[in-house]
Amino acid sequence: MAVTSQSPLVEAFESMRRGALYLIIAWLLIGLGLMSVIASFFTSLSLGFHGGGGLLGSLVALVVVLIIGVIIALIGLWGNFIPGVTRLAEVRPEFKTSATLIRVGLFYGLILILVGALLAFVLIGIPIMIIGFILVLLGDIGLIILSFKLNETEKNALYLATGILFIISIFVGLADFIAWILLYIALGDSAKKAQQAPPTPAPTPSTVIPPV
Repeated sequence: MAVTSQSPLVEAFESMRRGALYLIIAWLLIGLGLMSVIASFFTSLSLGFHGGGGLLGSLVALVVVLIIGVIIALIGLWGNFIPGVTRLAEVRPEFKTSATLIRVGLFYGLILILVGALLAFVLIGIPIMIIGFILVLLGDIGLIILSFKLNETEKNALYLATGILFIISIFVGLADFIAWILLYIALGDSAKKAQQAPPTPAPTPSTVIPPV
């Protein structure tokens, strides 16, 4: 039974899609942690902060959830999304700028945020996290460029909506979560479209005539 290999474009889209799924899961974890802290804050407020221990416990839980979420995001980025974007840039060179920004910004930015979270109870952890968030902002710019260029090449309005949401996410964090969901759906559509496209014919090797 012959095994048919996928085209580089399909591999790129599917790898990016798997990475997007990891990012969605990471966002869910971080969101649940934030909701827990907010709920504990209002509970402590209603009790006149006599239950401050519950708030402190929620803050510790938030740090733990944040660390787990960032680790999942790093696995998704380094193991799937960044290799997929890099593969896409090899097939389509116009994506090289966005691939570089995503690799440098998101991956290394999240690493610094993780280190900063681990050192959250030490003063040095705060500036490390600030630098990490600045790098993540560069990664977000890469995602915006990526989304708009995919909209141009794939003619899928979901990419346009994703790019707009990534812009909004700079100011409203929840938009980032929605953007990753739309990107996940759009990449699935692109993978199916690339699978249905006829394969590019291999170049015919030139015949070299030996000298007489």
